[in-house]
Amino acid sequence: MKNIKYVFIAAGLLLGLLSFPASAVNTTIASTTTAVQLQQLIQSLQQQIATLQAQMQTLNQARSQVKETTKEVSTTFRLINQLRLGMTGEDVKLLQEILATDPDIYPEGLITGRFGKLTEKAVKKFQQKACLDQFGNVGPKTLSKINELLEEGAGNSGKVPPGLLRAPGILKKFCATSSLISTPDVIPPVMSEIMATGIASTSVKITWVTNEKANSKVWYGNTTPFIVSTTTVSVSSSEFSLAHSLTISGLTASTTYYYLISSVDKAGNKTVGTEKSFTTLSQ
Repeated sequence: MKNIKYVFIAAGLLLGLLSFPASAVNTTIASTTTAVQLQQLIQSLQQQIATLQAQMQTLNQARSQVKETTKEVSTTFRLINQLRLGMTGEDVKLLQEILATDPDIYPEGLITGRFGKLTEKAVKKFQQKACLDQFGNVGPKTLSKINELLEEGAGNSGKVPPGLLRAPGILKKFCATSSLISTPDVIPPVMSEIMATGIASTSVKITWVTNEKANSKVWYGNTTPFIVSTTTVSVSSSEFSLAHSLTISGLTASTTYYYLISSVDKAGNKTVGTEKSFTTLSQ
């Protein structure tokens, strides 16, 4: 019995010795597995951090580019957007301000910020002057032309110069065939239908017509050949019209008078008629 007891004790000790190394091995294996997983986790986090850093760098570069672009847009004096009927905004106001610098293009000159019918009509006139298709909306070609003229005329001033579209340097940038380009008026009025009517003993009415609006003047005297001098009597009207009528009074009855008529247009071109005559009635 005693030997059996010792056998059991020895067996227990042996089992204890056998169980101890297995537990230690399992602990070592578990610790090694945990370390490997932790290392993998660290590597994964490092990769994610690197990816985030790259994304942040890209974002900062994009932000810098946006700032530069915004700065460029804010300091560039030009039309940015294409425009059409019904649109509103600051670009429309700038467009209207540019068009209003030429009364032939935009006589109304309204700066409302709304692209209405009057603005559309003015854009068509601008397009005609620039030899572009007259659609009435600001498309790519019209936008490019307006910005070209604005850059030329405004420079770095940031303002639309008065008379921008009528400046000599700007006119050279329009097509030569444009009917809206102003040319000096050097042609004098053409007078016709010259008549002495309503002849009385002391008065007469001189009438004529011109092919353009002009003022009226009649010199008269009782000598021939009739020569106009600083002392020659006359009647005149400063009104510019096509139909002219001037009454001469204070004449002597039964007397022949000689007269010359003259008209001057708004550009200062003057036409003087040939000598004509009439005889007043007797009293």
